[in-house]
Amino acid sequence: MLLTALMAGLVLQNAQVPHPETPQQFAGRRSSYVQGTLNVAAGERATLRRNADGTYDLIQVDRIEVQDVLPPSGSREHPNGAPPGTLRFGLHARQDVGSLLKVENNQDEGLRYTGFVVRYVGGQARGPDETAVCTVPPGMANFEHWPEPVIQVVIAGLQRSDDAVPTCPPSPASS
Repeated sequence: MLLTALMAGLVLQNAQVPHPETPQQFAGRRSSYVQGTLNVAAGERATLRRNADGTYDLIQVDRIEVQDVLPPSGSREHPNGAPPGTLRFGLHARQDVGSLLKVENNQDEGLRYTGFVVRYVGGQARGPDETAVCTVPPGMANFEHWPEPVIQVVIAGLQRSDDAVPTCPPSPASS
């Protein structure tokens, strides 16, 4: 019995943790990465790097301006400025354009994820509510848009996607 308890303790001691130590945050920033879920605050851009075991680490959070998430105005501009091997999620809002999430995938494989938004309605935060998001093929950037103020986007369920072009599901009923 004692040997069984010691063996079980040894197995548990060497077990891999499912996510890197969390929460991962940067001083003076509101965006964070907690147990596989990325919280992106309005006015910030969060950068993730995938580890060899398939988990991610939050490696940078920047303050951004609305022009950092706008689609390019010229056809020669490349909208993906993420460092090689990373994912970047930038959220900003402006009254004339609504709320924009720019997702940049500079990994060697496509990205599928689940998105939730926290809206600012009647002076209060509402949500998070699930929202439809498109897959992001490798080397590409996608732009998600909401007409109302979104103060936070929650990114969960990061998975590999084989889509060669962005695939967008229909909007969930709660959008």
